[in-house]
Amino acid sequence: MQATCYPEKRCQTSPKPEEQAACFRRPCSTWFTTSWSQCSKTCGAGVRLREVKCYQGEALAQGCDPSAKPEARQTCQLQPCPTEAPEDACEDKATANCVLVLKVKLCSHWYYRKACCWSCRLKSP
Repeated sequence: MQATCYPEKRCQTSPKPEEQAACFRRPCSTWFTTSWSQCSKTCGAGVRLREVKCYQGEALAQGCDPSAKPEARQTCQLQPCPTEAPEDACEDKATANCVLVLKVKLCSHWYYRKACCWSCRLKSP
């Protein structure tokens, strides 16, 4: 608000009002993220996750720009998965308990599929 008086001698003798006054401004809404999780797979393509939340000061808010929202999901690949053994080199490792591997259906896991190559191949449809 601005006060003006012409000529100034016509103004009352009381003090002039302030020309500017401070106003309360809330902190801006800002995106905050947690650290990325570990990759969901030890080999091959997996996913890493993190939390993404909008805060205004210390309170959760909804005023953040959706187009500036950081990604909450990211693909990751730590290393390629081992390839299947060649057809003629397929045999069960002596140290693997392949009977148990078949019983608890672990042939879908690359490590057991490789360690119990022969048994898993016989059991596959």
